Formats: sequence, structure tokens, C-alpha cells
Amino acid sequence: MSRKTFLKALAGAATLGGFARSGQAAPPRLRMPAEWEQHERCVMAFCAAWDVYGDADVEAIRFEQARIAKAIAGFEPVTMLVNPEDTDAARVLCGPTVEIVTGWHDDVWTRDTLPTIVRDEAGKRHAIGWNFNAWGEKFEQGYARDRDLAERFARLNDLPFEASRLVMEGGSIETDGAGLAITTETAVLNANRNPGINKAAVEAEWTRLLGASKVVWLAGSRVDRITEGHVDGVVKFLAPGQLVVEVTDDPEDPEYEELQDNQARLRGLTDATGRPVTLHELLRPRYDRIGERGEDFAGAYVNAYIANGGVVLPKFGDRVRDEAARELFTRLSGRPALSVAVDTIVEMGGGIHCNTQQIPA
Repeated sequence: MSRKTFLKALAGAATLGGFARSGQAAPPRLRMPAEWEQHERCVMAFCAAWDVYGDADVEAIRFEQARIAKAIAGFEPVTMLVNPEDTDAARVLCGPTVEIVTGWHDDVWTRDTLPTIVRDEAGKRHAIGWNFNAWGEKFEQGYARDRDLAERFARLNDLPFEASRLVMEGGSIETDGAGLAITTETAVLNANRNPGINKAAVEAEWTRLLGASKVVWLAGSRVDRITEGHVDGVVKFLAPGQLVVEVTDDPEDPEYEELQDNQARLRGLTDATGRPVTLHELLRPRYDRIGERGEDFAGAYVNAYIANGGVVLPKFGDRVRDEAARELFTRLSGRPALSVAVDTIVEMGGGIHCNTQQIPA
């Protein structure tokens, strides 16, 4: 995808039809690169979900998005998709280091709404769409422009597009880029996305589209009202064989039992070739240090973005644990880690990783 091609405006693009499969040649073997592999850029989407959040929250979210974008832009190019009427506001907030490109959309969660970009054996990039359905039809109104954003983005940037047979979101995938993928049962196997689909069917699809030869299933979350427990809120690979796992020492944490279950399922983990994976436990922030939070609060350090020259992760106000997370990410990734405050975004149930989508180089 050349720079000229990438900058084609997405505005006004018509909804495209389904992806025909019958009579086609066998698809190429595909692989989803690890997040630490080289990127062309990071793509974000300037919040326009006024009917979902309300004016005050949209303004706060936009301010935090600009903060994320400018932090990442210190390491790699960042493109912010913006609806035409929001162009001036985006330029003022994001400043000169963030590229503003017109692109019709609704919400900020490009991890879930944009395609996952994979490579074939020749290195050519392909776009995988996951049939975004607003996290299991959680919202009766809104998200019309996000439902076909993945295909519009691919078509208008000259990327071969493949619509998955699954309904899911990019936040459900964590991979080491070498055949090992981790996901959660409560999100991917949920009847509001994939009724009647079993683990074997998911694994076969991920082998076909992502190059996964081993899939590890974590429990997920019983209390996450939006995503039902995306995996990018509980684990993150920071380097080959190095996996960070969110844990808590607070029995009152609403996800305490699930986090304990994750630890048990990940003990003795090996990668797709049988080599041991080192687990690094990372304590979540303490509620008595960060103040009262809403029921959708997503206080996960692992919901972070690995850029070409650094890592951008959230901070929550627990100074000791915020710094411990930053130091761990710096050490394991081998690149500097920056901590930024994104309080409104995490109150809406997401984080930095949810707001970003990497375009592999």
C-alpha cells in the first residue's frame, strides 16, 4: 500500500457487497504479524459517536485520542480518520505530527472496526474483515458506518479483502506472529456473534486467515458488558516468548475469578513449536489508589500499543503500579514505554490498543 494509495479519501464510499468464494483459486497462506514487527503506520478514528456518549464525553475522548496519537507519532506515522465536519477540530487537537484523512466512521475502536492486515508468503498484504456487528448488536442505533468500514478501507487502499466466516473483533486476537494465538471464550464463542460455532471451527478459520497453528482459550469475562472480555485486556506479547498477564491481588475485583483462571490455563504455556513461553504477571491498579470508577472501567495495562520505536500504555493514577507496568514494558519490549492518561476512554470500556490499528510495513 503506497502512501499515495493510503491517502485516498474514504468519504462517501458506497457499501460494498459480500466476498464471493465459489470458483476462486485456493487462497494464499496468510500470517498475522506480531505487533512488534515493523509498521507502515498506525490508524485511529476521531470519535463521532455523539448518540452513544453525549457531547461532554465525546469531547473528552477526542482530547485523549489526540494524546495517544501524538505519543505514537513520536515513534511511527499516525493517520487519524476524521468525518469531514470534524476536520478542523481534529487538526487543532492532534497538531502537525498526526496526519488527518477524511474517512466516514462512527466510533473510536479501530481495533475492532478496521480490518486486520496480514501478509502472504510473498509479503503481500491482505485485509481480513471480521463482520463487525457492534459487539453482538449491543446498540440498536448507531454504528452503521462502522459495520462496513473494514471493507471500504481495504477496497479504497487496494488491499485484497477477505470477509471471515466468523463475527468477531480484532480485540479478540493476541498472537506472537509465529503460529500461537490467544483468545477468550466469552467473546468469540458468544451466541450474539457466532451461534453454534465451536472452538474447532474458530481454530480452523484462524489457521486459514491468520496462520495460527495453536490457539489457547482463556475464560474471558462475565462482567464486561460491551466486549464480553476481549483478550487484549488480559494478556499481551511484548517479544518472542514473552507474555504479560494481568493479575490482581484484590478479591473484590469483579474479574478476580477469571484472572485466576487465566493464570491456571497459561501455566506451562509453549509456543507453536513447543518452546516455553515466559509469563510475566502484572498487577492491575488498586482501586483505593485510583478513586471510584464506573462499571465499564477497563483498567488493563496490557491494553497498550507497540509502535516501531516504543510502546504507549495507559496509566491510572496508582503511581507505584503505573511505574511498574511502564518499566516492565520497557524491559521486555526493548524499547521505551510512555504512559498516558486516558481516563474517559477506559471508563467507556476500552483502552489504547482498542483505539489503534497497525498497518504492517
